[in-house]
Formats: sequence, structure tokens, C-alpha cells
Amino acid sequence: MNRYPLRVALLVAANALLSGCAGLPADRGAAGVAALVGSRTDSGLAAEVGVPDADTRQARVAVMTAVMIDPHAAMRLAIANNPRTRQVYARLGIAQADVYNAARIPNPTFGFSDLRPGGDGASQITRSVGIDLAALLTLVPRKRLAAADLDRVQLELAHEVLMLAAEAEAAWYRYAGACQVAQMRERVEAVAGLSADFAQRMHEAGNLNALELALEQAAATQARLDTAGADARMLVARAELASLLGLPTRGEWRIDDRLPAPPSAAPALDGLLETALAQRLDLAAVRQELAVLEDGANVSRRWRWLGTFDLGYERESETDGGTLRGPTVTLALPLFNQGQGAVARSQAQVEDARARLDAAELGVRNEIALGLDRLDTSRAITERYRSALLPQREAVVARTQEQVNFMFQGVFELLRVKREQYDAYEAYLEAVRDYWIDRASLRRAAGGRLPDDSVALEPAIGVDSMIPAANTPAPEGAAVIDPHAGHAPTRSRRESPARDVPAVTPDPPDHEHHQRDQA
Repeated sequence: MNRYPLRVALLVAANALLSGCAGLPADRGAAGVAALVGSRTDSGLAAEVGVPDADTRQARVAVMTAVMIDPHAAMRLAIANNPRTRQVYARLGIAQADVYNAARIPNPTFGFSDLRPGGDGASQITRSVGIDLAALLTLVPRKRLAAADLDRVQLELAHEVLMLAAEAEAAWYRYAGACQVAQMRERVEAVAGLSADFAQRMHEAGNLNALELALEQAAATQARLDTAGADARMLVARAELASLLGLPTRGEWRIDDRLPAPPSAAPALDGLLETALAQRLDLAAVRQELAVLEDGANVSRRWRWLGTFDLGYERESETDGGTLRGPTVTLALPLFNQGQGAVARSQAQVEDARARLDAAELGVRNEIALGLDRLDTSRAITERYRSALLPQREAVVARTQEQVNFMFQGVFELLRVKREQYDAYEAYLEAVRDYWIDRASLRRAAGGRLPDDSVALEPAIGVDSMIPAANTPAPEGAAVIDPHAGHAPTRSRRESPARDVPAVTPDPPDHEHHQRDQA
């Protein structure tokens, strides 16, 4: 009895056992990406990594947008709702399919021929079955390389998820800062409008010349233009954030635009460079790619002599009624090509990966160094505003108010220093915004948590928490200058709030005219 067909069948069965009968995982490997994200951030962000259907995704978005969106919620929304994450999952599916295919050899081939003579003689029928033995011999290394490459893809895609979350965090701070600046420009516009209205009444009373009136009116017009420009920048920042969150720009979603106060002391970020080199997923992905390519180069060298190697069985029925059967082997003879090209190519790919790894590590080192310098500079600037310039501007307003009370200064001078005070507040808000943007950039450069992320932050600051501290009540009988009187609590800048109208006394004070005559 010929046992060769049985041996071929046993080889095919062994391949089926080696390959496994399991199909593709339902999550496409998203659980691995979620674990990588969670190890570098927190469980809240990792929970948004997955492949939810459209209804589930919309339900999540509805819950998160029903309340004020803070920076952490913005990062969660970006991961859950940005279309880029669906591209990540699609690439995971491609990599998973490659692993599935690598675990299987090509299907056996079946051949059949029916050759008939020119007359009415009997046919010569040939049947054959074959299998690619070379694919079977290299099955184990191919499976190993494909699984390792899937790990690389998961590292790359987890890095992209973290970068998307970091972009959303920075965009949140830009939008929050733009909202604060727009609100502050409203206050400056209100003060400038008050000054222009008062100048108009002084001019009509004959106590102010045309040049000074024109100067006050021009300042009011410039303030209105500055407010319009701040509103436009706020809309641009909102559109940028909306795109990252996968939300419509004009949708009914709001943010709590108050900014945390930066720490007064330098953050403890010692060892951040070593942390970044260890936890940056893009570096890990390049290292994994280098390992895969080195393993692949070894496989290429080991199997360089193996070309086409088909093993089969053939049965032939002759025209005289006889039967021929037996094994068949097809083997490529390595006479002209011994795999030198494949070996050289794999070695060049290894060298390329090593160079890219060196460049990536150098880039991370420089990015961390620059991020630390920028964060230190931003913190120093905000601290100088908080501890020096703002108190100085408040003191100027208070002393000028005293001068007005004793008729040594005019109301226009008080309005001018009030505008300068508000300008200082606006610059401070911009500095605070820049600090948190720089910190988000440093967190992105570190590839995850910063060492001091768990430190409690100081109370949030905003326009309404800053301006009341600058109030200086006017004494009885003096001009009442209160541009922020009756201001409502902080609200979203999606809607156009009513302008706060400062109050003044109905008639120009007589001492103003007397003072100008003395001058």
C-alpha cells in the first residue's frame, strides 16, 4: 500500500493544528492599545479606547457634552469621537489580518488533465495534489514576525491616541484663554466707551477741546476693534477644539473657561528625560520595529537557499488501462540567485531602523530640554505678573483715584490707568494660557504623565475673579467709575452677552474744567 497520500494529508493536518482554528479577535487588538494608553495616563482615557458602534459613541458624546467640558473631558472626547481614532482601529484590523494570514500556509493545489488521442482511443487522465513545503517550513518564523509586528503597530497607534489627547488638551487651553481675553476686551471697551461718552459731554459743555475729544473717541473705536479681533480669535480657537473633539463648531457644548493658577514654585520634573525615553510609545515602536527587522534578517540569512519547494502526489491513468502514481517534487535550484538580494535588503532595513531610532531619541532629548525651558520661562512670566505688575497696576489705580478725589487729577486720567490695568489683566491671562499650553506640550513630549501631575492646583482664575479685586470705591460727590459693576457670573462665549455699561455721574464735574484752566 502506498502511504505517500497519507503523509501529505498528515502534513496538511499538522499545518491546521499549528495555524489554529481561532478567527480574528472582535476588538482587532484594541485592548492592547487601551492597556498601553492606560499605563501612561489614566483609566478614564483608556476607557474611551475601543471600537464602539455609532449609537454607543453618540451616547458617550451626549453624556460628556451635557456638562461643562474641562481639559480631561476634552481629551476623553477626542479619543472617543474624533474620526482619526476610527482610522487607528482600521489599521489595527489590517495588522491583525496580517497576523492571521501569516499563521497559515497557502492552500494545497489540485491539478487535472484529460489528454485524448486524435482518434477514438482512450484518454490519458492525470490527477495531482501539491503543497508549498517552503511555506510550511517557514511557518513558525513568519508567525513570530507577524505577531511582533502587530505589537509594533499597537505601540504606534497607542502613541497616536496619546498625541490626539494632548492636542485636544492644548486646544482646550487655547480656547479657554481666548474666551478670557475676549471677556477682558469687553471690559476695556466698556472703559474706553465711558471715557469717550464723558469726553463728548465735556466737549459739549465747553470744558474739552476738539483734539482731546478726538483722542478719546479714537481710543474707544480702537477698543471696539480689539474686542472684535478677540472675538474672531475666540471663534477660531473654538473651531480648532471642535474639530479635535469631533463636534460641530456651532453645537450646544460649552467649556468651563477658567484657567488654573500656575504654581508659584517650579514643578518637580527631575528625571523627566529618563522617564520620556522609557515611556514614549513612538520610541518603543521604533525599537520593536528594529527587533522585528533584525529577526527578519536572521530568517533571510537562514533560509536564503530555499526557493520554490513544492511537494505533491500524482496519479496518471494511461491509455492502455494502466495506472502510474507517485510523489512529485518541484525544487528551485539556487544556481543564479542564492538570496543575496533579500539578505542585503533586510540588512539595509535594519540599518535604516537603527538610524531612525537614534534620530528619534535625539529628538526626544531636545524636545524635553526645550519643553522644560519653555515651562520655566512661562512660569516665571506668570509669577512676575501676579506678584509685581498686577499689584503695581492696582496701586496706580488706587492712587489715581485719590488724586481725583482731591481734584489733583482728572477723570480721564483715572480712566486711562484703568484701561492699562485691564490690559495688564489681559496679558496675565494670556501668560497663564501659554503656561498651560507649554505644560501640555511637555506632557506630549514626555509621552504620558508628568511627575507632578498629582499635585493639587490652586483655585481657578478668570475675568470675574480678577476684576472685583481692582474695585476702588469713589467717595461721595466724585465721578463714579465702575466698569465692571453688575457683571454676571462667568458664561460661555458661544453666545453674545450683553455689554456691561459703566456708570458715570450725569453732569461733568466742575473741578475738571478748573483743573484744565490751571494747566
